[in-house]
Amino acid sequence: MATFGKKLDPHFFAHTAYGVKGNRQSFVVTNNPSSIDANELLTVRFPNLGANDVIVPGTARLAFNITLNGTDANRTVVNNLGRAIVKKISVKFEGNEVFSLDDADIYLCYRDLWIGQNERMNSAYYGIHHGDGGNTAKNRLGAGDAVAATQPDAWIAAAFGSRFAIPLDFEILTDHGPFYQAGLSDRLTFELTFNDYGRVITLTRLTRLPTYRSSSTRLITLTWHDKNACNTWARRSCSIHAYCVTVSFH
Repeated sequence: MATFGKKLDPHFFAHTAYGVKGNRQSFVVTNNPSSIDANELLTVRFPNLGANDVIVPGTARLAFNITLNGTDANRTVVNNLGRAIVKKISVKFEGNEVFSLDDADIYLCYRDLWIGQNERMNSAYYGIHHGDGGNTAKNRLGAGDAVAATQPDAWIAAAFGSRFAIPLDFEILTDHGPFYQAGLSDRLTFELTFNDYGRVITLTRLTRLPTYRSSSTRLITLTWHDKNACNTWARRSCSIHAYCVTVSFH
């Protein structure tokens, strides 16, 4: 004590990080109905996972295939389609709205302008194509003026095709730690209103406005499943929900 001064707390100890390991597995739920059109409302209900399952932060997304119809052979979609295709987001717990965002496409596309270059280059699944002049999206959707020989545009098109994803990045699924549905008495629900045709599709010539239709919509999450390890997260998550206890995670 004499070495460090009288104000040193004798009960102080260094911060210790605790980790939890578990088996990771993808969890896929197909929406019913699985197709959606412009200005229609799609309800995404998170499943009641098991008592030993938690959702890995930042992995929840809604995947879909998009089909364009129209007379312009060179039609394509706007950049950052995963954000641009939804114009309103509402988050509810058992019907009680806790968050609502109008003009979500404008706000979230603007916010994504600040993501880093590495993250941007790894966001092709969400429709973010970096520095390609729109050629990657044209390859993915089979536009007539797409340059197929350009790389990595063609590789991305071969990997994803016309399948894109909408990130479901509400705070409780990203910043609060692993999401533990079983610790809540209310079920989490997203309501997504899809955008107008003109806010999603771009044309190369004046023609009748084409249409789009999203099909095979599926909620995809990555979960941890381990009877012993995830029980730890389950107890901590219940403490967060019931007593507002903060749990650090990485």
